[in-house]
Amino acid sequence: MLGRPVLAIAVAVIGALGVAAPAAVADPLPDGAQISDSLRYEGRTPDAAGITEGKFDRVGGRELLLTNGTYGFKAYDMADPAHPRLLDTYMPPEILGANGYWQGEDMDIDVRRKLIIGSLDPRHDDVDQADCPGIGQLSAKNRNPKCRSGFYVISYADPDHLQQIGGFTELPAGHTTSCLEGCRYLWTGGPARRDDLAYLGPFEPGARGDGRPIWVTDLRDAQHPRPFPQPIDLGRNDGATDYSHDVDVDAQGFAWISGRGGLLGYATRGRWRDPRTDARRTATPWDPVLVAGGGIEGGPNGVAQPQTDFIHNSDRPDPRAVRAAGVRPGNVVLATEEDFTEPCDQGGRIVAADITDSLGGEPATNSTPDRPYRMKALSAFHPTQDAPDTTAPITSCSAHYFETAGSTVAAAWYGQGLRLLDASDARDLRQVGYFYVSGTDATTNPSSLSWDTAWRGRYVYLFDHSRGIEVLSLRRGGPRDSGDWLTVRDPRARASSAASRPDPLAARPVDDGSPDALVCPLFAVPA
Repeated sequence: MLGRPVLAIAVAVIGALGVAAPAAVADPLPDGAQISDSLRYEGRTPDAAGITEGKFDRVGGRELLLTNGTYGFKAYDMADPAHPRLLDTYMPPEILGANGYWQGEDMDIDVRRKLIIGSLDPRHDDVDQADCPGIGQLSAKNRNPKCRSGFYVISYADPDHLQQIGGFTELPAGHTTSCLEGCRYLWTGGPARRDDLAYLGPFEPGARGDGRPIWVTDLRDAQHPRPFPQPIDLGRNDGATDYSHDVDVDAQGFAWISGRGGLLGYATRGRWRDPRTDARRTATPWDPVLVAGGGIEGGPNGVAQPQTDFIHNSDRPDPRAVRAAGVRPGNVVLATEEDFTEPCDQGGRIVAADITDSLGGEPATNSTPDRPYRMKALSAFHPTQDAPDTTAPITSCSAHYFETAGSTVAAAWYGQGLRLLDASDARDLRQVGYFYVSGTDATTNPSSLSWDTAWRGRYVYLFDHSRGIEVLSLRRGGPRDSGDWLTVRDPRARASSAASRPDPLAARPVDDGSPDALVCPLFAVPA
Protein backbone atom coordinates (compact mmCIF):
# COMPACT_ATOMS: atom_id res chain seq x y z
CA MET A 1 0.00 0.00 0.00
CA LEU A 2 2.85 2.36 0.73
CA GLY A 3 3.95 2.14 -2.89
CA ARG A 4 0.66 3.47 -4.27
CA PRO A 5 0.46 7.13 -5.19
CA VAL A 6 -0.62 9.24 -2.21
CA LEU A 7 -3.12 11.17 -4.35
CA ALA A 8 -4.91 8.00 -5.42
CA ILE A 9 -5.24 6.83 -1.82
CA ALA A 10 -6.53 10.20 -0.67
CA VAL A 11 -9.14 10.38 -3.43
CA ALA A 12 -10.33 6.84 -2.68
CA VAL A 13 -10.73 7.51 1.04
CA ILE A 14 -12.42 10.87 0.50
CA GLY A 15 -14.74 9.45 -2.14
CA ALA A 16 -15.85 6.68 0.20
CA LEU A 17 -16.88 9.31 2.72
CA GLY A 18 -18.66 11.53 0.23
CA VAL A 19 -16.31 14.37 1.14
CA ALA A 20 -15.14 16.90 -1.39
CA ALA A 21 -11.52 16.78 -2.53
CA PRO A 22 -9.15 19.03 -0.59
CA ALA A 23 -7.86 22.36 -1.77
CA ALA A 24 -4.83 21.96 -4.01
CA VAL A 25 -2.65 24.22 -1.86
CA ALA A 26 -2.45 23.93 1.91
CA ASP A 27 -2.18 26.95 4.20
CA PRO A 28 1.38 27.82 5.26
CA LEU A 29 2.65 26.21 8.44
CA PRO A 30 2.17 28.62 11.38
CA ASP A 31 5.21 30.32 12.85
CA GLY A 32 6.55 28.31 15.76
CA ALA A 33 4.96 25.06 14.56
CA GLN A 34 6.64 21.67 14.68
CA ILE A 35 5.20 18.84 12.58
CA SER A 36 6.18 15.26 11.76
CA ASP A 37 6.85 14.03 8.24
CA SER A 38 3.73 11.82 8.47
CA LEU A 39 1.45 14.86 8.61
CA ARG A 40 0.64 17.78 6.33
CA TYR A 41 -0.78 21.05 7.66
CA GLU A 42 -3.97 22.00 5.82
CA GLY A 43 -5.43 25.04 7.55
CA ARG A 44 -6.76 26.84 10.60
CA THR A 45 -10.19 28.24 11.51
CA PRO A 46 -9.40 30.85 14.17
CA ASP A 47 -13.02 31.99 14.64
CA ALA A 48 -13.52 28.78 16.64
CA ALA A 49 -11.10 29.84 19.40
CA GLY A 50 -12.61 28.76 22.71
CA ILE A 51 -13.70 25.45 21.17
CA THR A 52 -14.27 22.43 23.38
CA GLU A 53 -15.60 19.72 21.06
CA GLY A 54 -16.68 18.93 17.50
CA LYS A 55 -18.75 16.19 15.81
CA PHE A 56 -19.58 15.44 12.15
CA ASP A 57 -22.91 14.69 10.47
CA ARG A 58 -24.77 15.22 7.19
CA VAL A 59 -28.00 17.19 6.71
CA GLY A 60 -29.68 17.38 3.33
CA GLY A 61 -26.61 15.99 1.61
CA ARG A 62 -24.39 18.63 3.20
CA GLU A 63 -21.40 17.62 5.32
CA LEU A 64 -21.38 19.49 8.65
CA LEU A 65 -19.07 20.04 11.58
CA LEU A 66 -20.96 20.89 14.78
CA THR A 67 -19.01 22.40 17.65
CA ASN A 68 -19.40 24.00 21.04
CA GLY A 69 -17.15 26.22 23.10
CA THR A 70 -17.17 29.40 25.11
CA TYR A 71 -19.05 30.96 22.16
CA GLY A 72 -21.97 28.55 22.54
CA PHE A 73 -22.67 26.37 19.48
CA LYS A 74 -21.46 26.67 15.88
CA ALA A 75 -22.33 24.82 12.67
CA TYR A 76 -19.82 24.68 9.79
CA ASP A 77 -20.18 23.62 6.17
CA MET A 78 -17.45 21.11 5.27
CA ALA A 79 -17.59 21.23 1.46
CA ASP A 80 -13.89 22.12 1.69
CA PRO A 81 -12.70 19.75 4.43
CA ALA A 82 -9.55 21.80 5.09
CA HIS A 83 -11.44 25.07 5.57
CA PRO A 84 -14.71 24.84 7.55
CA ARG A 85 -17.16 27.61 6.59
CA LEU A 86 -19.27 29.05 9.41
CA LEU A 87 -23.03 28.76 8.92
CA ASP A 88 -24.48 29.85 12.25
CA THR A 89 -23.71 30.48 15.93
CA TYR A 90 -26.16 30.05 18.80
CA MET A 91 -25.65 31.23 22.37
CA PRO A 92 -28.31 30.24 24.93
CA PRO A 93 -30.10 33.43 26.03
CA GLU A 94 -29.40 32.91 29.74
CA ILE A 95 -25.65 33.17 29.18
CA LEU A 96 -24.80 36.85 29.53
CA GLY A 97 -21.15 36.99 28.50
CA ALA A 98 -20.15 37.00 24.83
CA ASN A 99 -17.90 34.02 25.51
CA GLY A 100 -19.51 32.76 28.67
CA TYR A 101 -20.70 29.25 27.80
CA TRP A 102 -18.89 26.68 29.91
CA GLN A 103 -18.17 24.01 29.03
CA GLY A 104 -19.88 21.28 27.11
CA GLU A 105 -16.98 18.86 27.33
CA ASP A 106 -17.55 15.87 25.07
CA MET A 107 -20.63 17.39 23.41
CA ASP A 108 -22.76 14.65 21.88
CA ILE A 109 -25.15 14.67 18.90
CA ASP A 110 -28.28 12.72 18.02
CA VAL A 111 -27.79 12.02 14.31
CA ARG A 112 -31.33 10.64 13.95
CA ARG A 113 -33.19 13.67 15.31
CA LYS A 114 -30.41 16.15 14.42
CA LEU A 115 -29.89 17.38 17.97
CA ILE A 116 -26.85 18.71 19.81
CA ILE A 117 -26.68 17.85 23.50
CA GLY A 118 -24.63 20.53 25.26
CA SER A 119 -23.92 20.31 28.99
CA LEU A 120 -23.62 23.40 31.17
CA ASP A 121 -20.99 23.30 33.88
CA PRO A 122 -21.78 25.51 36.93
CA ARG A 123 -18.66 27.56 36.20
CA HIS A 124 -20.27 29.69 33.48
CA ASP A 125 -19.78 33.45 33.51
CA ASP A 126 -23.28 34.86 34.14
CA VAL A 127 -22.71 34.63 37.88
CA ASP A 128 -19.88 35.58 40.22
CA GLN A 129 -18.25 32.25 40.97
CA ALA A 130 -17.46 33.41 44.49
CA ASP A 131 -21.22 33.18 45.13
CA CYS A 132 -21.62 29.84 43.38
CA PRO A 133 -21.54 26.41 45.03
CA GLY A 134 -20.50 24.77 41.78
CA ILE A 135 -17.07 24.02 43.17
CA GLY A 136 -17.30 26.21 46.25
CA GLN A 137 -18.65 25.85 49.77
CA LEU A 138 -21.74 28.10 49.83
CA SER A 139 -24.56 26.56 51.86
CA ALA A 140 -27.61 25.28 50.00
CA LYS A 141 -30.03 27.72 51.66
CA ASN A 142 -28.03 30.66 50.27
CA ARG A 143 -27.55 29.18 46.81
CA ASN A 144 -27.63 31.65 43.95
CA PRO A 145 -30.25 30.31 41.49
CA LYS A 146 -28.00 31.24 38.58
CA CYS A 147 -25.42 28.70 39.78
CA ARG A 148 -27.12 26.03 37.73
CA SER A 149 -25.85 23.03 35.82
CA GLY A 150 -27.48 20.64 33.38
CA PHE A 151 -27.86 20.63 29.59
CA TYR A 152 -29.36 22.29 26.51
CA VAL A 153 -30.82 20.59 23.44
CA ILE A 154 -30.07 22.41 20.16
CA SER A 155 -31.55 21.44 16.78
CA TYR A 156 -29.31 21.51 13.71
CA ALA A 157 -31.99 20.22 11.33
CA ASP A 158 -31.56 23.62 9.63
CA PRO A 159 -27.81 24.19 10.12
CA ASP A 160 -28.09 27.77 8.88
CA HIS A 161 -30.40 28.51 11.82
CA LEU A 162 -29.53 26.61 15.00
CA GLN A 163 -32.52 26.49 17.34
CA GLN A 164 -32.97 25.55 20.99
CA ILE A 165 -35.46 22.76 21.69
CA GLY A 166 -37.39 23.13 24.93
CA GLY A 167 -35.94 24.83 27.98
CA PHE A 168 -32.79 24.32 29.97
CA THR A 169 -32.79 21.02 31.90
CA GLU A 170 -31.31 21.61 35.34
CA LEU A 171 -29.45 18.78 37.05
CA PRO A 172 -27.09 18.49 40.03
CA ALA A 173 -24.28 17.75 37.50
CA GLY A 174 -23.24 19.33 34.21
CA HIS A 175 -19.61 18.97 33.21
CA THR A 176 -20.28 16.36 30.52
CA THR A 177 -23.44 14.87 28.99
CA SER A 178 -23.29 11.73 26.84
CA CYS A 179 -25.82 9.79 24.76
CA LEU A 180 -26.89 6.21 25.45
CA GLU A 181 -29.18 3.99 23.39
CA GLY A 182 -29.17 6.33 20.40
CA CYS A 183 -29.64 9.46 22.58
CA ARG A 184 -32.88 8.14 24.02
CA TYR A 185 -31.15 8.50 27.38
CA LEU A 186 -28.44 10.86 28.62
CA TRP A 187 -25.82 10.47 31.34
CA THR A 188 -24.54 13.71 32.91
CA GLY A 189 -21.63 13.92 35.36
CA GLY A 190 -19.18 16.23 37.13
CA PRO A 191 -17.67 18.55 38.22
CA ALA A 192 -16.38 18.67 41.80
CA ARG A 193 -18.78 18.32 44.72
CA ARG A 194 -20.75 21.21 46.18
CA ASP A 195 -21.59 21.21 49.87
CA ASP A 196 -25.34 20.70 49.41
CA LEU A 197 -24.52 17.27 47.90
CA ALA A 198 -23.23 15.93 51.21
CA TYR A 199 -25.91 13.22 51.10
CA LEU A 200 -23.67 11.45 48.55
CA GLY A 201 -21.18 10.71 51.32
CA PRO A 202 -18.25 12.39 53.04
CA PHE A 203 -15.70 14.23 50.97
CA GLU A 204 -12.68 16.44 51.29
CA PRO A 205 -12.50 19.36 48.82
CA GLY A 206 -9.94 18.60 46.15
CA ALA A 207 -9.41 15.05 47.40
CA ARG A 208 -11.10 11.62 47.51
CA GLY A 209 -14.87 11.87 47.20
CA ASP A 210 -14.90 15.44 45.87
CA GLY A 211 -17.00 14.89 42.78
CA ARG A 212 -20.52 14.47 41.41
CA PRO A 213 -21.75 11.12 40.07
CA ILE A 214 -23.98 10.51 37.02
CA TRP A 215 -27.58 11.69 36.68
CA VAL A 216 -29.72 9.97 34.04
CA THR A 217 -32.28 11.72 31.81
CA ASP A 218 -34.95 10.18 29.59
CA LEU A 219 -34.73 12.14 26.30
CA ARG A 220 -37.21 10.16 24.25
CA ASP A 221 -39.28 13.35 24.18
CA ALA A 222 -36.67 16.02 23.40
CA GLN A 223 -39.12 18.82 24.19
CA HIS A 224 -39.70 17.45 27.68
CA PRO A 225 -36.61 15.71 29.12
CA ARG A 226 -37.33 13.64 32.22
CA PRO A 227 -34.46 13.34 34.72
CA PHE A 228 -34.43 10.34 37.06
CA PRO A 229 -34.18 11.34 40.72
CA GLN A 230 -31.39 9.00 41.85
CA PRO A 231 -27.81 9.22 40.56
CA ILE A 232 -25.74 6.23 39.45
CA ASP A 233 -22.03 5.27 39.49
CA LEU A 234 -21.89 5.56 43.26
CA GLY A 235 -18.94 4.30 45.30
CA ARG A 236 -16.61 4.41 42.28
CA ASN A 237 -13.39 5.31 44.14
CA ASP A 238 -12.52 2.43 46.46
CA GLY A 239 -16.01 2.67 47.93
CA ALA A 240 -16.39 6.46 47.92
CA THR A 241 -18.74 8.28 45.55
CA ASP A 242 -16.51 10.58 43.52
CA TYR A 243 -16.12 12.57 40.31
CA SER A 244 -17.77 10.75 37.36
CA HIS A 245 -16.18 12.70 34.53
CA ASP A 246 -17.19 11.29 31.15
CA VAL A 247 -18.99 8.43 29.41
CA ASP A 248 -17.85 6.52 26.31
CA VAL A 249 -20.14 3.89 24.79
CA ASP A 250 -18.34 1.08 22.98
CA ALA A 251 -19.51 -0.69 19.82
CA GLN A 252 -21.34 -3.33 21.87
CA GLY A 253 -23.28 -0.78 23.87
CA PHE A 254 -21.35 -1.00 27.15
CA ALA A 255 -21.00 2.39 28.83
CA TRP A 256 -17.58 3.20 30.29
CA ILE A 257 -17.49 5.94 32.92
CA SER A 258 -14.17 7.66 33.48
CA GLY A 259 -13.34 9.66 36.57
CA ARG A 260 -11.53 9.78 39.87
CA GLY A 261 -11.11 6.19 40.89
CA GLY A 262 -10.56 4.79 37.42
CA LEU A 263 -12.66 3.42 34.57
CA LEU A 264 -15.88 1.44 35.15
CA GLY A 265 -17.90 -0.41 32.51
CA TYR A 266 -21.68 -0.85 32.79
CA ALA A 267 -24.32 -2.89 30.96
CA THR A 268 -27.51 -0.94 30.26
CA ARG A 269 -29.59 -3.76 28.74
CA GLY A 270 -29.85 -7.54 29.11
CA ARG A 271 -29.77 -9.64 32.28
CA TRP A 272 -26.61 -9.64 34.37
CA ARG A 273 -25.47 -10.67 37.82
CA ASP A 274 -25.12 -7.53 39.92
CA PRO A 275 -21.80 -7.76 41.81
CA ARG A 276 -23.19 -5.59 44.61
CA THR A 277 -26.09 -7.95 45.40
CA ASP A 278 -25.00 -11.22 43.75
CA ALA A 279 -28.48 -11.41 42.14
CA ARG A 280 -29.31 -11.50 38.44
CA ARG A 281 -31.39 -8.60 37.19
CA THR A 282 -32.19 -6.60 34.07
CA ALA A 283 -29.86 -3.70 33.37
CA THR A 284 -31.36 -0.38 32.26
CA PRO A 285 -29.87 3.04 31.48
CA TRP A 286 -31.26 4.36 34.79
CA ASP A 287 -30.18 1.30 36.79
CA PRO A 288 -27.14 -0.24 35.03
CA VAL A 289 -25.09 -3.23 36.14
CA LEU A 290 -21.34 -2.95 36.71
CA VAL A 291 -19.59 -5.55 34.53
CA ALA A 292 -15.90 -4.55 34.46
CA GLY A 293 -13.29 -1.94 35.28
CA GLY A 294 -11.54 -0.33 38.21
CA GLY A 295 -8.54 1.82 38.96
CA ILE A 296 -5.37 1.49 36.85
CA GLU A 297 -1.99 0.67 38.33
CA GLY A 298 0.89 3.15 38.28
CA GLY A 299 4.48 2.84 37.10
CA PRO A 300 6.17 3.54 33.75
CA ASN A 301 3.45 1.61 31.88
CA GLY A 302 0.56 2.90 34.00
CA VAL A 303 -0.81 6.17 35.29
CA ALA A 304 1.64 8.82 36.48
CA GLN A 305 -0.37 9.69 39.60
CA PRO A 306 -1.89 6.46 41.02
CA GLN A 307 -2.73 8.24 44.28
CA THR A 308 -5.34 10.36 42.48
CA ASP A 309 -6.05 8.12 39.46
CA PHE A 310 -8.22 10.63 37.57
CA ILE A 311 -9.20 8.94 34.30
CA HIS A 312 -10.49 11.55 31.88
CA ASN A 313 -11.97 9.53 28.99
CA SER A 314 -11.60 6.16 27.33
CA ASP A 315 -12.13 3.87 24.36
CA ARG A 316 -12.60 0.12 24.07
CA PRO A 317 -11.15 -0.14 20.55
CA ASP A 318 -11.82 -2.49 17.65
CA PRO A 319 -10.33 -5.83 18.80
CA ARG A 320 -9.28 -6.59 15.22
CA ALA A 321 -7.02 -3.54 15.22
CA VAL A 322 -5.74 -3.12 18.80
CA ARG A 323 -4.25 -6.24 20.36
CA ALA A 324 -1.89 -7.28 23.14
CA ALA A 325 0.00 -10.56 23.41
CA GLY A 326 -1.54 -12.73 26.11
CA VAL A 327 -4.75 -10.67 26.31
CA ARG A 328 -7.97 -11.93 24.77
CA PRO A 329 -9.21 -9.70 21.91
CA GLY A 330 -11.70 -7.15 23.20
CA ASN A 331 -10.17 -6.93 26.67
CA VAL A 332 -7.96 -3.91 25.97
CA VAL A 333 -9.08 -0.41 26.89
CA LEU A 334 -7.36 2.89 26.18
CA ALA A 335 -7.72 5.77 28.63
CA THR A 336 -6.29 9.19 29.32
CA GLU A 337 -5.21 10.38 32.72
CA GLU A 338 -5.75 14.09 33.32
CA ASP A 339 -3.16 15.46 35.71
CA PHE A 340 -1.15 18.68 35.66
CA THR A 341 1.60 17.71 38.07
CA GLU A 342 4.92 19.34 37.17
CA PRO A 343 7.56 18.85 35.97
CA CYS A 344 6.15 17.92 32.59
CA ASP A 345 7.04 14.23 32.73
CA GLN A 346 4.74 13.79 35.74
CA GLY A 347 1.67 14.95 33.80
CA GLY A 348 -1.22 12.80 32.62
CA ARG A 349 -0.64 9.98 30.13
CA ILE A 350 -2.50 7.75 27.71
CA VAL A 351 -2.62 4.22 29.12
CA ALA A 352 -3.59 0.84 27.66
CA ALA A 353 -5.01 -1.52 30.28
CA ASP A 354 -6.23 -5.13 30.49
CA ILE A 355 -9.79 -5.53 31.82
CA THR A 356 -9.64 -9.34 32.08
CA ASP A 357 -9.23 -9.59 35.87
CA SER A 358 -11.98 -7.04 36.41
CA LEU A 359 -14.74 -8.88 34.51
CA GLY A 360 -17.83 -9.47 36.59
CA GLY A 361 -17.38 -6.26 38.57
CA GLU A 362 -16.49 -7.82 41.94
CA PRO A 363 -12.90 -6.47 42.06
CA ALA A 364 -14.01 -2.85 41.72
CA THR A 365 -17.03 -3.38 43.99
CA ASN A 366 -14.87 -4.81 46.77
CA SER A 367 -11.97 -2.35 46.39
CA THR A 368 -11.13 -0.29 49.49
CA PRO A 369 -8.36 2.17 50.38
CA ASP A 370 -6.75 -0.52 52.51
CA ARG A 371 -7.12 -3.26 49.87
CA PRO A 372 -7.35 -1.46 46.53
CA TYR A 373 -7.95 -3.23 43.23
CA ARG A 374 -6.16 -1.94 40.13
CA MET A 375 -6.37 -3.17 36.54
CA LYS A 376 -3.14 -4.28 34.89
CA ALA A 377 -1.49 -1.61 32.78
CA LEU A 378 -0.05 -2.74 29.45
CA SER A 379 1.68 0.38 28.17
CA ALA A 380 1.62 4.15 28.62
CA PHE A 381 2.63 7.07 26.44
CA HIS A 382 3.73 10.56 27.43
CA PRO A 383 5.71 12.85 25.10
CA THR A 384 8.54 13.46 27.58
CA GLN A 385 8.79 9.77 28.51
CA ASP A 386 8.52 8.25 25.05
CA ALA A 387 9.29 10.92 22.44
CA PRO A 388 11.51 13.46 24.22
CA ASP A 389 12.97 14.86 20.99
CA THR A 390 9.45 16.11 20.03
CA THR A 391 8.40 17.51 23.42
CA ALA A 392 6.97 21.02 23.22
CA PRO A 393 8.56 23.69 25.47
CA ILE A 394 5.26 24.08 27.35
CA THR A 395 4.58 22.87 30.89
CA SER A 396 0.86 22.07 30.43
CA CYS A 397 1.59 18.41 29.85
CA SER A 398 -1.60 16.49 30.56
CA ALA A 399 -3.38 14.28 28.06
CA HIS A 400 -7.00 15.19 27.24
CA TYR A 401 -9.51 13.75 24.71
CA PHE A 402 -8.58 11.35 21.91
CA GLU A 403 -10.23 9.42 19.09
CA THR A 404 -9.20 6.04 17.68
CA ALA A 405 -9.36 5.07 14.00
CA GLY A 406 -8.44 1.43 13.49
CA SER A 407 -5.20 1.16 15.46
CA THR A 408 -4.24 4.84 15.15
CA VAL A 409 -4.98 7.17 18.06
CA ALA A 410 -5.24 10.94 17.54
CA ALA A 411 -4.72 12.49 20.97
CA ALA A 412 -5.11 16.11 22.07
CA TRP A 413 -2.46 16.96 24.64
CA TYR A 414 -3.01 20.52 25.88
CA GLY A 415 0.33 22.32 25.31
CA GLN A 416 1.85 19.26 23.65
CA GLY A 417 -0.63 19.58 20.75
CA LEU A 418 -1.60 16.61 18.57
CA ARG A 419 0.02 13.21 19.08
CA LEU A 420 -0.65 10.30 16.72
CA LEU A 421 -0.03 6.91 18.31
CA ASP A 422 0.09 3.43 16.86
CA ALA A 423 -1.84 1.22 19.31
CA SER A 424 -1.82 -1.97 17.19
CA ASP A 425 0.40 -3.50 19.89
CA ALA A 426 -1.19 -2.26 23.10
CA ARG A 427 1.92 -3.33 24.99
CA ASP A 428 3.96 -0.79 23.05
CA LEU A 429 2.13 2.47 22.36
CA ARG A 430 4.38 4.40 19.98
CA GLN A 431 4.27 7.85 18.44
CA VAL A 432 3.88 8.02 14.65
CA GLY A 433 3.05 11.70 14.24
CA TYR A 434 2.89 15.03 16.05
CA PHE A 435 2.00 18.69 15.62
CA TYR A 436 2.16 21.62 18.01
CA VAL A 437 2.69 25.38 17.96
CA SER A 438 4.90 27.43 20.26
CA GLY A 439 3.05 30.64 19.54
CA THR A 440 4.56 33.96 18.56
CA ASP A 441 1.56 36.15 19.43
CA ALA A 442 -1.14 35.46 22.04
CA THR A 443 -3.83 37.01 19.83
CA THR A 444 -2.97 36.06 16.26
CA ASN A 445 -0.76 33.00 16.72
CA PRO A 446 -1.15 31.55 20.23
CA SER A 447 0.50 28.43 21.56
CA SER A 448 -1.30 25.10 21.39
CA LEU A 449 -3.93 24.34 24.01
CA SER A 450 -5.41 21.22 22.44
CA TRP A 451 -8.60 19.72 23.87
CA ASP A 452 -9.96 17.16 21.41
CA THR A 453 -9.58 15.51 18.01
CA ALA A 454 -11.70 13.92 15.30
CA TRP A 455 -10.90 11.71 12.30
CA ARG A 456 -12.51 12.17 8.90
CA GLY A 457 -10.87 9.80 6.42
CA ARG A 458 -7.25 10.87 6.14
CA TYR A 459 -7.99 14.22 7.83
CA VAL A 460 -7.31 14.85 11.50
CA TYR A 461 -9.21 17.73 13.10
CA LEU A 462 -7.57 19.25 16.16
CA PHE A 463 -9.91 21.26 18.39
CA ASP A 464 -7.63 23.71 20.15
CA HIS A 465 -9.04 25.98 22.83
CA SER A 466 -6.62 28.80 21.98
CA ARG A 467 -6.16 28.34 18.24
CA GLY A 468 -9.59 27.13 17.07
CA ILE A 469 -9.92 24.30 14.54
CA GLU A 470 -6.73 23.08 12.89
CA VAL A 471 -6.87 20.58 10.03
CA LEU A 472 -4.08 18.18 9.24
CA SER A 473 -3.89 15.21 6.90
CA LEU A 474 -1.97 11.98 6.78
CA ARG A 475 0.58 11.91 3.99
CA ARG A 476 0.10 8.16 3.46
CA GLY A 477 -3.63 7.93 2.93
CA GLY A 478 -5.76 7.17 5.98
CA PRO A 479 -6.05 4.76 8.90
CA ARG A 480 -7.70 1.44 8.25
CA ASP A 481 -11.12 2.70 9.26
CA SER A 482 -12.58 5.73 7.54
CA GLY A 483 -16.20 5.25 8.52
CA ASP A 484 -18.61 4.53 11.34
CA TRP A 485 -16.18 3.09 13.89
CA LEU A 486 -14.73 6.55 14.43
CA THR A 487 -17.88 8.03 15.91
CA VAL A 488 -19.99 5.12 17.14
CA ARG A 489 -22.49 6.37 19.72
CA ASP A 490 -25.50 4.19 18.98
CA PRO A 491 -24.83 0.58 20.07
CA ARG A 492 -26.88 -0.65 17.11
CA ALA A 493 -24.36 0.84 14.66
CA ARG A 494 -21.90 -1.41 12.81
CA ALA A 495 -18.16 -1.04 12.61
CA SER A 496 -17.05 -0.20 9.08
CA SER A 497 -15.98 -3.07 6.84
CA ALA A 498 -12.95 -0.91 6.06
CA ALA A 499 -11.51 -2.15 9.38
CA SER A 500 -10.12 -5.20 7.56
CA ARG A 501 -7.89 -3.07 5.33
CA PRO A 502 -4.23 -2.46 6.22
CA ASP A 503 -3.43 0.48 8.46
CA PRO A 504 -0.39 2.28 6.98
CA LEU A 505 0.67 3.62 10.39
CA ALA A 506 0.40 0.31 12.28
CA ALA A 507 3.27 -1.92 13.26
CA ARG A 508 3.17 -5.65 12.49
CA PRO A 509 -0.04 -7.15 13.99
CA VAL A 510 0.35 -8.86 17.35
CA ASP A 511 -0.29 -12.61 17.54
CA ASP A 512 -1.32 -13.43 21.09
CA GLY A 513 -1.06 -17.14 20.43
CA SER A 514 -4.65 -17.90 21.41
CA PRO A 515 -6.74 -20.17 19.16
CA ASP A 516 -9.70 -17.79 19.35
CA ALA A 517 -7.75 -14.72 18.26
CA LEU A 518 -10.51 -13.61 15.91
CA VAL A 519 -13.56 -14.37 18.04
CA CYS A 520 -15.97 -11.69 19.17
CA PRO A 521 -15.13 -9.77 22.36
CA LEU A 522 -15.55 -11.72 25.56
CA PHE A 523 -18.69 -10.22 27.07
CA ALA A 524 -21.19 -9.97 24.22
CA VAL A 525 -24.53 -8.39 25.06
CA PRO A 526 -26.95 -11.23 25.89
CA ALA A 527 -30.13 -11.75 23.88
